[in-house]
Amino acid sequence: MKVIIPARGGSKGVPGKNIKKVNGIPLLAYPIISAHMTKGISKVYVSTDDEEIKNVALNHDAEVIDRPSEFAQDDSLDIDVMRHVVEYLDDYDDIIHLRATTPMIQPHVLDDAIEYFLIHKGCTSLRSAHEAPETAYKSFKLSDIYWGGLFDGHMKGDYYNLPRQMLPKTYNPNGYIDIVRPDYFMNNEDLHGDKMLAYITPFTHDVDTLDDFKILEAIHDNNRA
Repeated sequence: MKVIIPARGGSKGVPGKNIKKVNGIPLLAYPIISAHMTKGISKVYVSTDDEEIKNVALNHDAEVIDRPSEFAQDDSLDIDVMRHVVEYLDDYDDIIHLRATTPMIQPHVLDDAIEYFLIHKGCTSLRSAHEAPETAYKSFKLSDIYWGGLFDGHMKGDYYNLPRQMLPKTYNPNGYIDIVRPDYFMNNEDLHGDKMLAYITPFTHDVDTLDDFKILEAIHDNNRA
């Protein structure tokens, strides 16, 4: 199975985010290295519009897909990137979607997710998530000047005041690993479909801000201690 890692240039929050170094290694290199160490992965591609990102990808034995500028904007959608990849490669085999901004991924977890996906042939995709620290059933939404529960109309009474043990667990999508089917998304308007296979991973940090980079550095320093 092949991996696609979308990594465009032009990050606004942290310039050069996808290749900013953590412990001397570019962020993008982490998922590439993990993918190469995963038994169920045969090829690793990076889809990018940026020359520096291309060089990092090539230096870590990934192949590069040149992404057109129209699919490398702030509002570009994953489905458009994946459709371009399929057309570029002329390959309709299933795709493992990894992200440069989710670098702390383990090969044995990727292998387990791939095996889980392969035995559930009726799913339209696999998406990873970790348990939310606080169930979303305790969250509010703002309606004009008043708070309302996120699940008003589906739950009775002031359910958000119930003890957390009485409420359903909720999960945050985390980008650890997604697997998508070109046979589905090339013929529909959405990427994942209505049969997203649930895969629960350990908690993992998404890296988006300078503070996130500091946290990641601290985690790596702690692991080496």
